[in-house]
Amino acid sequence: MRPAASIALPLCSAVGYTFAAMMLKRAMEGGHPWRVLFVVNLIGAVLFQTWLLHGGEPYTATNVGHAVLAGTAFFIGQVFTFIAISRGDISIATPVLGTKVVFVALFASLSGGEQLGWRVWAATFLTSLALALLGGEWRANRERLLVSVVFSFLASVAFAATDVMQQLWVPGLGFGHFAPVMFATVGTLSFALIPFFSAPLTAMSRTMVTWAFAGGVALTIQAMGIAYCIAVYHEVTVTNVLYNTRGLWSVALVWVVGHWFANAEKQVGGAVMSRRLAGALILLAAVYLSLA
Repeated sequence: MRPAASIALPLCSAVGYTFAAMMLKRAMEGGHPWRVLFVVNLIGAVLFQTWLLHGGEPYTATNVGHAVLAGTAFFIGQVFTFIAISRGDISIATPVLGTKVVFVALFASLSGGEQLGWRVWAATFLTSLALALLGGEWRANRERLLVSVVFSFLASVAFAATDVMQQLWVPGLGFGHFAPVMFATVGTLSFALIPFFSAPLTAMSRTMVTWAFAGGVALTIQAMGIAYCIAVYHEVTVTNVLYNTRGLWSVALVWVVGHWFANAEKQVGGAVMSRRLAGALILLAAVYLSLA
């Protein structure tokens, strides 16, 4: 019988991600994503060092290099995600981010020389259908739709590459040693964002700092929940499927409690939000097919 925690942790992380995304979008009001991303990544870099207590295998130049490469791919995914969230809509971006698992299946097949089965092709078709539903307001909001979809897809590719790297390289170092190096890399690379700041960090308003800090902590904690679940229960597939319910939560919570975070996405209307919900459900079905 599967432990209850192996189900509860990914589901809680999925909800946590949606709340984190709404907090961070609130922090990025006015088009200032890079200062917020910098703060978020430094929080993650610090908190993930607690994994050192878990221990792992001895460090070598090779396995440290692997962790650095994974951290670099993750950082690139973070940049694309923040562009999608800050300039697009969470209720579109988050479901599209769920296609990461489809890309993982594709990359794994390509790297292993395996033939793609009918399920992957069906998942690809369902993904296209889902995007058509998510883009139901194409004429009314073309720019935001394009940003949400394009940059979320790019983020999915980067995060999928990160997952494949972890699958290949974490066993050689142990997650307790791999994760701290990986996220220290993310924190270090974040200093490259400083030239793109719209203003110094000291110019951030108290409201902006509050939302950025809260969102950063929430984002890191939910990531730790996923990492712990994978490290302890070794059910990467089930964990990712449960975690991808964040696509559903992103639509439902934005619709119901988005106003708590000054989020106005639900003002696009009930018909559009219903199509987004249907699109999120179809994307979730696509993910199941790709993992079957």
